[in-house]
Amino acid sequence: MHPDIRNGWILALHHGVLELRAPGDASGQGLSVVWGHWNVPDGPASLRGQPLGRAIGSRARTAIDATAGLGMDAFVMAAMGLSVRAIERNDWVAALLTQAHAHALADPTTHAIAQRLSVEVGDARERLAVAAPVDVVLLDPMFPPKRKPSAKPPKAMQALAAVVGDDNDADELLALAVRVAMDRVVVKRPRHAPHLADVKPDWSVEGKLLRFDMYRGGAPAG
Repeated sequence: MHPDIRNGWILALHHGVLELRAPGDASGQGLSVVWGHWNVPDGPASLRGQPLGRAIGSRARTAIDATAGLGMDAFVMAAMGLSVRAIERNDWVAALLTQAHAHALADPTTHAIAQRLSVEVGDARERLAVAAPVDVVLLDPMFPPKRKPSAKPPKAMQALAAVVGDDNDADELLALAVRVAMDRVVVKRPRHAPHLADVKPDWSVEGKLLRFDMYRGGAPAG
């Protein structure tokens, strides 16, 4: 595989593992994605008590993560017991996501979770337009800039900002998602961010840094 370069970042192989290297990173110092390395509380019950779990709700059994990114939220929903479709359109991010899924399937400690999750490479607008109904659709568009820049964001966030850029069609995704979600659409936002599409949610769950806005499914938002 020949390295590709975007905004100074490089996607390349290191000992057979895809990694996303920041400008100046040596081989082996880049970002690779292994879901099992993230700190996930044990058991579905504990996950349901976390902010994402509270936003998803106790009745959900099926979900689409329409902006899957590196797949952590999709993995957590699968760990809760949901059947999850993870959709990602950026080819670099999708490559890391697909690799993480394959690794999770091959790892006995995460195999059962990974079996409940499928990874799709494509435009979520097209996929949602023809999707069968699910209980929940999760949207996690790229975050807007902070009002008061502080510490440098984690490497994963820097990488996504560099190779993905803005999600200018996020408002359109919300309208499509509401039609697919039988129970609710969950939109993940920073606490300071405006509501997606300037549509007030039906209710929200707030954490220290993040906010989950919920929209009842089955009808156009607005």
